[in-house]
Amino acid sequence: MSQSSNYLIYCRVSSQRQVKEGDGLGSQKKRCEDWVRAKGGKVEKVFEDEGVSGGLFERPAMKRLIEYLDANPHKKYTVVFDDLSRFARDMTVHLKLKFELTEIRGVKLECLNFNFDDTPEGEFIENVLASKSQLDRQQNRRQVIQKQKARLERGYWPFGYPLAFKTIKDREHGKLLAYNEPHASIHGEAIRGYAEGLLSTQSEVKEFVVGRYKRHGIDRSISNYAVEKMLKDPLFYGFIEYPKWGVERIKGHHKGLVEHELYEVVKARMEKRSRPRESKCYGVDFPLRGFVECEGCKKHMRGSWNRGRSEYYPNYWCSTKGCAYRYKTTKAWEMHPMFEDLLYEVKVGEGVLDLARAIFNESWGEQLKELEMRIEENQRKLTDVEMRIEKLMRKIETTSNRGLEMAYEERLVKLVEKKKLAGNKVKSKPVMDKKKFGTSFKRVRKTLENPISLWVSDDLEDKKTVLYMYFEEGLAFDYKKGFGTVKFSESISLLQDLESQKKRGVEMPGSDPGSANVTYHLLQA
Repeated sequence: MSQSSNYLIYCRVSSQRQVKEGDGLGSQKKRCEDWVRAKGGKVEKVFEDEGVSGGLFERPAMKRLIEYLDANPHKKYTVVFDDLSRFARDMTVHLKLKFELTEIRGVKLECLNFNFDDTPEGEFIENVLASKSQLDRQQNRRQVIQKQKARLERGYWPFGYPLAFKTIKDREHGKLLAYNEPHASIHGEAIRGYAEGLLSTQSEVKEFVVGRYKRHGIDRSISNYAVEKMLKDPLFYGFIEYPKWGVERIKGHHKGLVEHELYEVVKARMEKRSRPRESKCYGVDFPLRGFVECEGCKKHMRGSWNRGRSEYYPNYWCSTKGCAYRYKTTKAWEMHPMFEDLLYEVKVGEGVLDLARAIFNESWGEQLKELEMRIEENQRKLTDVEMRIEKLMRKIETTSNRGLEMAYEERLVKLVEKKKLAGNKVKSKPVMDKKKFGTSFKRVRKTLENPISLWVSDDLEDKKTVLYMYFEEGLAFDYKKGFGTVKFSESISLLQDLESQKKRGVEMPGSDPGSANVTYHLLQA
């Protein structure tokens, strides 16, 4: 059977509006069918992508076309499309599709307004046209974004909208969001109920909405994500916001489901309820939770009490999908002793602790001196700004030119802001005073002298102190082999080096350039 006797047609339009309002797919299909008939051939199948961008390789109809070719490997096909831009509007996608069809599957491509030519000149022209299609697509996208951003900045929502809204044509505003009843009233009542505390949780909000739906004969549910979005989305409160394009929250022209003021009330309630709670299960019982990592996937392992045949057991386990160690459990009473063995290896001697104290004092003194120098510099800046403000005030009082007066006033506003900033810097204080410094170092010294004593205590803060002070990053744990190579923090590594030098009788250096970083790390822990 000749190659030209088996024809497949591919059509594509990039927007749903073209599908609904135009006849783009129909006209493409007819032109291709007329071309095939003129060649004396017969169309075997048509593949149509509706509202799919030409910048994508993964398209539903194109995927079905490739699957159809793979299902009929004994046939030789010609794929026809009416314009090169229908095939692809991205250079990389164009070349990839062409390779998949022509090189891998032996398909011949035919375009109604372009002749594929395997010569260097033909390939050059093809690449130029494909690049031009890509440029057109990118320019169109830029124009669309510019128009949509302009609408956002003027207080209008140009995208898809929630179920509680619909769009209407307004004589003054054009397309404008309006209430879609009864959903608008139901959602508004739910938001207000949450703001006033009548609905305590998002689950109660969900139950309320579903219950109201049933009263109105609406047979549908609402997802947890939709509930959270309903409570958090400024659109429901009459605001317009799109941080992705730099559009900060402004009052929209549409009417919110509830009053503007309730936005901050709901936001505060949600933030308060989303704060993590320290429970026994995820605290003292599992101190390594959120710190120990699975060796297989490098993700944090979970810690939980899991029911066995007769009782509950404390386990660490990996929950990452696709990981070879997923759901493999290690008993907490097995992992914790292995971790304690690591701490026994890094006990610091008395001499090194004295040296650490000296380094701490020297570093803290240097930080105080640096702070004093910054305060003096900021005081000079403050005095300079105050003098410039006085001069500007005299100019404003003596000028009779309204234009100059306005220009002076603008400069005055900026200088006042600078004065305020410089004044705050002059009032700067050290992060901690001498008393707090002494208390912090005592805690550090206690941790260095005997980290095990802090680790085995029932105080979760003690356990966290050990973790943050001793380890630079999470610890990798292998389900079969246990803890792998440990990377200690910069401060602990330095003190270990000093201890090693001391034991070998090597002269120990004083405060080096890295000491300040070490001091900061230890005190922060």
